[in-house]
Amino acid sequence: MKKQLLTLIILILTVPASLQAREFLNTVLHLNFGGMYTFTTAGSAIESEKIVVDSEFADNPKVSHYETAYCATLDIVPFNPILLGMEEHAVKFGIRGSYRFHFLQQRVADTVELGDKVMDYRSWMVGPVIHYAPFIEPSDLNEDYTASGGFTFYALAGRINGDLTAFPAAREKTGYAGPYGKYSTGISGYKFDIGVGAEIALCSLNFGVNLYYSYISFDMDEKIYADSGRGGYLKEGCLEIYIGIPVESFIEPLIPKF
Repeated sequence: MKKQLLTLIILILTVPASLQAREFLNTVLHLNFGGMYTFTTAGSAIESEKIVVDSEFADNPKVSHYETAYCATLDIVPFNPILLGMEEHAVKFGIRGSYRFHFLQQRVADTVELGDKVMDYRSWMVGPVIHYAPFIEPSDLNEDYTASGGFTFYALAGRINGDLTAFPAAREKTGYAGPYGKYSTGISGYKFDIGVGAEIALCSLNFGVNLYYSYISFDMDEKIYADSGRGGYLKEGCLEIYIGIPVESFIEPLIPKF
């Protein structure tokens, strides 16, 4: 198993090099893998959780919520870049798809730290993406210009599906079972992201960071919180770091020229 894993890692690291993909501007595919952390999380589910913590903990402890995610995204940008200004910078338009595993955590600072997972769900999304290279230079390859880094701008929409497991800290502290005698249910809904990213090509891989705002609207299969119905929402500010495999010449002959 270890030998197979090592072989896979070597393949991932060496394939982009054989495709001459040390590049940001002229690639037609960007396959990225990374992790996300929310630096701000708010919403109806968070407020409902805080109400329960205030009622079950006598000393008003500090409560916090944050979300992490494991991410895979694919940018498809098959068309030639559009040169701007006096051929000093360039832009490309394409489509981005993403798939993520999300985990919303609760932490309560009592005499000891309590809490666990509130939600875990999966999201799959798609939307437009813009690749912008602020600095370009003449290329000695097939393209007229090249760039080793740039910015991305994107907006995504899609679906979520997963589970809500409410009141983790209160259940651990007092055995609280919820106002209806249950604390877990399935959830499904919609997710919208809008953000900006920065990416740079180093050796045969691309490294980048995304900063984006996310809005999640979801419905619960069963009512869990006493102060709200079966619907809920989350608003998040997210930071995502990723490593990418850019593809240039491998797929380019398959793309029709316009």
